[in-house]
Amino acid sequence: MNGRPFGAAAAIVLGAALTTGSARPPVKRPVHVRQPGAFRSAPVLESSGATKSRSHPGLFWTLNDSGNPATLFLVDTTGVIRGLVRLPVPNVDWEALTSGPCGDGRWCLYVADIGDNRAVRPTVVIYRVPEPDDGALQRTIARPTAALAVRYANGPRDAEAVVVTRNGDLAIISKGRQGPVTAYWIPKEAWAAGRFEAKSFWTLPISTSLLLASLVTDAALSPDETWLAVRTYREIHLFTRTNPASRLPDQLTATCDIAGLEPQGEGITWWDDHTLLLTSEIEGRNPGPITLLECPVP
Repeated sequence: MNGRPFGAAAAIVLGAALTTGSARPPVKRPVHVRQPGAFRSAPVLESSGATKSRSHPGLFWTLNDSGNPATLFLVDTTGVIRGLVRLPVPNVDWEALTSGPCGDGRWCLYVADIGDNRAVRPTVVIYRVPEPDDGALQRTIARPTAALAVRYANGPRDAEAVVVTRNGDLAIISKGRQGPVTAYWIPKEAWAAGRFEAKSFWTLPISTSLLLASLVTDAALSPDETWLAVRTYREIHLFTRTNPASRLPDQLTATCDIAGLEPQGEGITWWDDHTLLLTSEIEGRNPGPITLLECPVP
């Protein structure tokens, strides 16, 4: 619901759309596109993030953004809810969901309460909880494993994308509303203190414009961390790793045009090494489709 691509806000920035980046690869349409299901009604009205389940094959987790209960939904690709868990924390503006290691051999879901349309929140919060097994579904989890309060070194930023590496480090990628699309690094050690000031380490070569619906709404690392997919409302940008020492894949290699596939595309996760799964919010009478596709790469 937050950060809709069109409307009155778009008119305000008609003469001030942000543009960053320069040379970019040719834009191509996706291949092997299918939409096996959709979100059509409550309780999943505003799917803002998605991450493939590790404990439940063939399923993925999603969440609603601000103004909704603090609930995680386990869903299949037809849109059927197979389970849910409730967290005893506020949903100020949940905008991203990812998963990854969280120490001692555990695998966690990372819930990113990082939405901030007006860039006024002094700190945002990321929660992590071990991925629930069958016995934990349909109930409230007593408490998240941890909560991490994050402050940006250069002031508040609106963001809707978080990725976690195989080492447990995190990166937040800004939406591009207040300036260039920027990545902020959070090392796994930050969880011990519970607070961290994140500094920018990379400006992504992505042009942003509210009018053109090209603000960043999610991102995902491929299972082998070879690729980073960064999505906007109407494009997917694929980055590959050219330097083994780089924190994230940072070479823009392909851009995929997904305009027209969703009413308001928000979430993205890797379904396998080549396939991406996208989720969308419901908009009016338009259901939020669940889309599987591949983006052509050189």
